[in-house]
Amino acid sequence: MTQVRPTWPMMLPWKDGQGQNLSFKEIVKSRRFSVTYLLSVMFLYAMLGYGSRDCFTPSEAIICDFALWPSQLFEAPHLYILSLFTSIWFHNDPNHFLLILVVILLFFQTAEVRIGTRRALVALFGVQFLVAILMTLYLYAGTQLYPDDPWYLHGYSGRNYMGGSVGLFGVMGVLFAQIDKPVAGALFYAGFEYWNGFIYHGASLYVVTGHVIAFTMGFCLGLYWLRQEMTNPDAATLN
Repeated sequence: MTQVRPTWPMMLPWKDGQGQNLSFKEIVKSRRFSVTYLLSVMFLYAMLGYGSRDCFTPSEAIICDFALWPSQLFEAPHLYILSLFTSIWFHNDPNHFLLILVVILLFFQTAEVRIGTRRALVALFGVQFLVAILMTLYLYAGTQLYPDDPWYLHGYSGRNYMGGSVGLFGVMGVLFAQIDKPVAGALFYAGFEYWNGFIYHGASLYVVTGHVIAFTMGFCLGLYWLRQEMTNPDAATLN
């Protein structure tokens, strides 16, 4: 296998792995889930708007039924498991929605081309599910160890979570691990997340923590896949 690795973790949506322009049909064929994901979240936004943790309006109440509530892991585990699959399709404000669109357009569609749709989906849903469960267990443990701490109580039973940013940041981690300067890429991501959480205040500390864990998992997964490909002479080259 070639040792050449890409400089950037993203590619233009209308290009193939060699930088050649694609027809519209070829774009859709090479990025099927990206197109499906974009169209689905845009359709659901057009139909229902944004969700919230308050569930006041009829649309918000519908979204709340599909959002992830950590306390349901023990109170209603069947609903919790279902919400792992449904919560990624909804968003709670314009910044959240815009972030998802940008990450899909820049990174997830790149992943479909560079590592293949199957691996991209493994990273997306695998990281999304694992981080959701880990964060739920962490918040639950906090409520048991520090029952009067409002941070754990609110994170566990006072709010819901929605959107696919955690899984998408896992996919980003895979891509950053496979560029020619992965450490620099990881530092760039760390700077963005610090800005997002502590300067711009675009996400709560619960979400920022989930993002960091997701990126780290994706980064490790990307290194693992890269090592597999480097030791397998029949593996596909990175585009």
